[in-house]
Amino acid sequence: MTTAISEIATKTLAARTAGWEDAVGGVTCNRTKGIAALGGSSLNNEAAYMMSKLYRALGLVYTETQARN
Repeated sequence: MTTAISEIATKTLAARTAGWEDAVGGVTCNRTKGIAALGGSSLNNEAAYMMSKLYRALGLVYTETQARN
């Protein structure tokens, strides 16, 4: 289990670092285009909120959900 978690963390960091942008056009942005996220429609509000916070903390720009009203 520890090996799997370490491997996931290593690959996530590598993808994040590969697409990292510190500044665009002189404006600080601190984001990555190396990872995207897709959330499912079965997520409740709390799970969607926590996943959104995680994605923003990682610097993800491309996030999408299948939520329907």
